Amino acid sequence: MGKSELQLQQQQQIQGNQSLLCQRCSVGLYRIGREFNLKCVVVLIFSLSVFLSAVFWVIPYHSKISGFDATRATKLRATVQASFRLQKPVSVLVPLIGLLEYDINNEIGVPFAKVAILSMHQADASTWTNVVFGFLPHPIDAPMNPVSLSVLRSSLIELFLQQSNLTLTTSACGQASSLEILKYPGGITIIPESASIWQISQVLFNFTLYNSIYEVNENLAELRHQLKLGLHLRSNENVYVQLTNGNGSTGDPPVTVQAAVRSNLGSLLPQRLWQLAKIITGSSPNNLGLNNTVFGEVKEVTLSSFLNQTILATPPTPSPAPAPEKKDSAHRPTHHSSPRSSRSPAPSGVHNRPPKRLVSPPLASPPISLSPSSSKPMWSFFLYGLLTFHLLCWS
Repeated sequence: MGKSELQLQQQQQIQGNQSLLCQRCSVGLYRIGREFNLKCVVVLIFSLSVFLSAVFWVIPYHSKISGFDATRATKLRATVQASFRLQKPVSVLVPLIGLLEYDINNEIGVPFAKVAILSMHQADASTWTNVVFGFLPHPIDAPMNPVSLSVLRSSLIELFLQQSNLTLTTSACGQASSLEILKYPGGITIIPESASIWQISQVLFNFTLYNSIYEVNENLAELRHQLKLGLHLRSNENVYVQLTNGNGSTGDPPVTVQAAVRSNLGSLLPQRLWQLAKIITGSSPNNLGLNNTVFGEVKEVTLSSFLNQTILATPPTPSPAPAPEKKDSAHRPTHHSSPRSSRSPAPSGVHNRPPKRLVSPPLASPPISLSPSSSKPMWSFFLYGLLTFHLLCWS
C-alpha cells in the first residue's frame, strides 16, 4: 500500500506542474499580446522589407558581372549607336568601361559629342562580349552638330567596310571586330565599290530586298553577277550598287538597292538606256535574275528619274539607217564633179558657166561683144590698136 500511495502522489505532482506551466504560458502570451500593439507590427514589417531588399540586392550583384546596361534615358539620347565584339569575358570588361569610352573617343570622337558605353553582354561564346556604344550631344541638352554627324558617318562606314580599324588598349580590352552600325539619324548609305564610280555614273533603277546591308554586302559579288545576267548586259558593261537602310542600321532589314550600269567604253547611249529600261520594267517574273534563296523576293522595282527622262526623249525603236541617202551621197562626187573636170565633156557652154557669184566684178568700160549684133565694125578695132602702138613708141 505504501508503494501505490507514492505513485499516486507523483502523478498528482506532475499534473500540478503541467497546470502550472500552462498557467505561466498563458500569462506570458497574454502579456505579449497586450504589449504587441499596431506600432510594433509596422516596425516588424519595415524591418523584414529592408532585410529582404538587402538580400535581393546582394544576389543580383554577382549576376550583373555578366552584363551591363546604361539607363534608358542615356540610350534614348544616343542618336548614333554602333556595336562591336571583344574576345574578353564580360566580367573583365565591365570594370574597364571608362577605358573603353576613352579609347573609342580617341579613335572616332567628334566635336560637340561624347562617347558612352550603352550595354555589355556575353555573346554566345563564353569568351566573347558584345559591346554597344553611342554618341551623346555635348552639352547634353543640345542637338547633335550636323558637321560632327557627317564626319561620324564617314568614320563608321569606313569601320564597317573594314577600310580602317578601331584600335583599343589591346592588353586590357582586346581587339575589336565585327563592327555594326545600329542607329543613325536619317538613314545610312553604303557604297561597297569605289566612290569615284558614282561620280561618273547615274542611278538607273531602285529595288528593295528584305535583307540587311551586312547580308547583301557579304554576297555582293554574287549579287552583281546575277544582276548582270538578269539584265542581259554585254561583256563590256558592268553593274554597280549602293545600299541604303532608312533606319540607319547595317544589321536590320530592309535594304534599298540603287543600281547603275556603266560601259568600259564610256557612258551608255540613249538607245541602250531605253533597251535596259524595257528589260528592267519587264523583269518582275524573273526577280531581276536574283536567286530567291539568297536574296529573297525583289520588291518595289522603280526606274530613276534620270532613266525616265532619257527614255521619254528616246524613240522606242531604232531609227532606220539612211542607206539610200548614203548611196546617193557616195555617187555625187563622181556624177557632179568640179566645174573644171566637167567643162571639157560638156556639149554646151551654157551648162559650163560658173555661177554668177564667182565672176569678177565688171570693168569700167563695157565688155567687148563678139556677137553679130555689135554696132562697131571690125576695122575700127584695127585702127584703134595702131594708134595705141604709135603713141607708145613716141612716148
